[in-house]
Amino acid sequence: MYLLKPGNHKLSRTIGIWNLPRTSCIGKTNKCYKYCYGKTFERMNTVKHARAFRYDLTQKQTFVDLIVLEIKYRELNKVRIHEVGDFYDQTYLNKWKDIARLCPNTDFLCYTKALCLDLWNNKPYNLIIFQSYDGKYDELIDENKHTARVINDKSELRDNEHLCPYNKSNFDKCGITCKYCFLDIKDKHVAFIIHSKFRHKRNKK
Repeated sequence: MYLLKPGNHKLSRTIGIWNLPRTSCIGKTNKCYKYCYGKTFERMNTVKHARAFRYDLTQKQTFVDLIVLEIKYRELNKVRIHEVGDFYDQTYLNKWKDIARLCPNTDFLCYTKALCLDLWNNKPYNLIIFQSYDGKYDELIDENKHTARVINDKSELRDNEHLCPYNKSNFDKCGITCKYCFLDIKDKHVAFIIHSKFRHKRNKK
């Protein structure tokens, strides 16, 4: 069994994905936690147990070596860290910095609300970090670095933001149809239209 699962309905299967339980999100608010799209799948025992297993693995001394070995064995050139979950402390974040440093030919992408941690010191060039809005630490967001927001519709899009094309009819896979988040561009700002099944519930709050 691979530790990094292959892509899904949105991400290309050439991208490795690393997930943790939703409870690992130290920057979460009650609102985003309630409507997190990862909530649905955690009702499945297999998913719940798999994420718990991965969380336990992150605390072992062998974690970095195991992930590096798998990335190199599978020749993965892209890894999505935390499609669900987040950096839960500095030690864990630093392990991903080490992994990225040891895999210079792989791009690592993550969106995080853990803005209370030291994201930027000793960050390898191939670790792409987006600061996510609507979390507990929004006041710490640096607009001179990458940011990400969830919006209700295109009318909320800011002039400097790239709209994720996921909702377009011709969208195929992240990393294929669109590679924006992985591109080596300074100060990227991306917006995602909220999943339709959550839009009505969020607007009622």
